[in-house]
Amino acid sequence: MQTAFLQYPVSLGDREANFRKIRKAVESANFDFLVMPELCTIGYFHNSRDALLLNAESAIDGPTAQFLLKLSADKNATLIAGIAEHDGDHIYNTAIVVSRGKWLGKQQKCHLSRIEKILFTPGDSYACFDDGACRFGVLTCFDLWIPEAARLLVRQGAQLLCCPANYGGPWTTQLARIRAMENATPLICANRTGMEMYLGEEETFRGESQIVGPMGEIWASATEETSLGLSIIDPASYILKANPMCDDLMKEANRYELSGPYLK
Repeated sequence: MQTAFLQYPVSLGDREANFRKIRKAVESANFDFLVMPELCTIGYFHNSRDALLLNAESAIDGPTAQFLLKLSADKNATLIAGIAEHDGDHIYNTAIVVSRGKWLGKQQKCHLSRIEKILFTPGDSYACFDDGACRFGVLTCFDLWIPEAARLLVRQGAQLLCCPANYGGPWTTQLARIRAMENATPLICANRTGMEMYLGEEETFRGESQIVGPMGEIWASATEETSLGLSIIDPASYILKANPMCDDLMKEANRYELSGPYLK
């Protein structure tokens, strides 16, 4: 299948402007599977929980979900995109998953940065999705720093790992290759570009989105410019996790206990 990432300078608090950027970037492209950045329709640095709440929405039938459902039908593709999800008294940093005009589900970010802990409630579980062509899992930005999170999804049968992200430092770019290699599983990381203000300082998002092969090889990558990166992935090739040392990496990994995230 033709997989893709999309990176662009997200406009803070302007959902419609971001919808227009997405439409323009993909209008002439052909792909089966697309990963977009974390919080990709509202931006990252909100000054307070009240400010974030103004841009939070339902993951099922909010404006971003409706936009993605139509776009996924138009492109006949699976789409993953990050929002601020308003659910009862909670706001979650959530990735919506839609496919060919149908809502497949959501993955709430389980591991929050110190900035995010003021604004969001952490998720408490990981689960794979299946769009009929591929079984895949979603790890949002800092989730990727936790080796056990990726391993949980691969143990659940993930043939592909997807990472919507918002980062400025170089470390997540490097971690994507490590997570792919240690799980013998391809990985798509979509990071935004552009700049926002935080505590009076300019914060720059570096882009550098990438599609990584199961041995950490770079199949597609970007710089800091708006970019749609493409690479062919055959999900059936990554059901059995093999590497140069063994034919079934997960058989070895399953010797260790792994229960998943929990909340105190």
